[in-house]
Amino acid sequence: MLQRIQTIYLALVAIACILLFFFPLAFFYNEMEGNYRFFIYGVQSMDPDPKVVFGSFFAIPLIFFVVVSFIFAVSAIFLYKNRPLQNRLCTFNVLTNIVFIMVVFFFYITKIKSMTVTEPEYNYFGMVLPLISLALLILASRAIMKDEALVKSTDRLR
Repeated sequence: MLQRIQTIYLALVAIACILLFFFPLAFFYNEMEGNYRFFIYGVQSMDPDPKVVFGSFFAIPLIFFVVVSFIFAVSAIFLYKNRPLQNRLCTFNVLTNIVFIMVVFFFYITKIKSMTVTEPEYNYFGMVLPLISLALLILASRAIMKDEALVKSTDRLR
């Protein structure tokens, strides 16, 4: 049955993964060093002549994490007949999102901060999207466990 609440949660996670490509995660501003926006697909300079140039393969792991999270969310939607597997996919997706958040904060933000000698600003919607998807995945996992408990309780009554 696709009309369950965890389907809505997982669909919202998939939408959040798509939106991550359009909203920046952080903004780095310094009058001397330049302006930079950090997206999951790379760092864009807002100046005509940037002082620091980031390679095209700099953010490939972030794209990988977001695509894997999207694939797990969409495939978990259609695994409604196999609730244990659906729950495992949600759990792996939670782990993927936690690793994504840790990599962004502990590696990429510090790396960009040291290269551009600027402090980041996190007042963008893109920084909240991984946290929203993490909360939605936890809610979806709880709803799947509730459904599994309900099915087991009805099997006991037979």
